Amino acid sequence: MLHLIATLGFMFLGLTITNRVMEGQFTQLSDITLLNNIMVFNEISVFGLFTIPIPNMAFITEGLPALVNWEYTMFEGYGQFIQLFLYTLNLALGFLLFTLIIGLLYQYFGRAR
Repeated sequence: MLHLIATLGFMFLGLTITNRVMEGQFTQLSDITLLNNIMVFNEISVFGLFTIPIPNMAFITEGLPALVNWEYTMFEGYGQFIQLFLYTLNLALGFLLFTLIIGLLYQYFGRAR
């Protein structure tokens, strides 16, 4: 189940980036910060010899909310019905992830006794 969610998440990220590039939204220098926030990992160069991937905390605080906002030009006019469906899908997936996390925490702390 988690593999399916991860696959769908990466497909969503890739197609969202492709959509924004095709719309011409990533053509300015100021939009590069949004692209960097969407990336899950950043790289840090160590003495110019090799790079180490580190988790990008801006993905959780800025990148993920920008992705699930669904404010794209293709959802204007009659496309707003699709946008409402996608908001509902976000709510359902958020609830499923919330219950999964609560269940994992319950199992972890239940074993600790």
